[in-house]
Amino acid sequence: MLHYKIHDAKQPSDIVLILLHGFISDSSTFDHHIKQLSETMKMVTIDLPGHGQDDSSMDQSWDFEWMGHQLHNVVQRFADKHVILHGYSMGARVALYYAIHHETRLSGLILESGSPGIQDEVMRTERIQVDLARARVLELAPLETFVNDWERLPLFQSQRFLSDVEQQRIRNMRLRQSPSRLAKALRDYGTGVMPNLWNDLANLQLPVQLIVGEWDEKFVEIAHNMKDDLPHAKLEVVPQVGHTVHVEDVAKFDTITLAFIKGLIEEANYGKTMGDTKGI
Repeated sequence: MLHYKIHDAKQPSDIVLILLHGFISDSSTFDHHIKQLSETMKMVTIDLPGHGQDDSSMDQSWDFEWMGHQLHNVVQRFADKHVILHGYSMGARVALYYAIHHETRLSGLILESGSPGIQDEVMRTERIQVDLARARVLELAPLETFVNDWERLPLFQSQRFLSDVEQQRIRNMRLRQSPSRLAKALRDYGTGVMPNLWNDLANLQLPVQLIVGEWDEKFVEIAHNMKDDLPHAKLEVVPQVGHTVHVEDVAKFDTITLAFIKGLIEEANYGKTMGDTKGI
């Protein structure tokens, strides 16, 4: 089973928020959100395969189907609760895959800087090669070399506006990962090998909150396209931040998350007054 931590709610709650981090990160990326969000809901932070304290076997293929089963084992522990699943970047890809295959187990889905996969086969092949090359660097070069290159990617340039303390916290988190396990993560469930889920979006009846930073132009476009395809989606473009919204604007991320869950509760309560017993 995936390694996870439970953060109990400060008051009785039937809501469980499960959060999935991005690549070369771990569950500690959500530490700044626990105090605020756990005021009203139970939180579960997960270390995905190859990250943090995860101890998944290196002999096992960490493909999306296997991860879906592993995540399902965690979700099932809260079968008597209303589970909201969040995923950021790599975690958003995992969360979306899970939602499509286990929709009835969730009450809501939050996708931050996520994608349903690569549609063009040529671009998919190119991305697989990029992921394989990065995995090779992780196995041959010092981790610090990889982290230095990773931090120079355009995707993360907006993190330069964070405080020195926060930038160092993020760097330390990256540097404490295992290079060999990161390499396996890239090979087994990197962007290139992710199934193309675009055609599945129209069938997803789950309420979805999309979150993206305005400076993250590629993912802003993806988010708008996803919103068009999803039947029940809301989109929040957060101003003056990039790819890592939950890091670059902690308060805004919490506000969006709480508003989305509050909306689910209000809608469910309205449904009950109209004779519908489903929902939160």
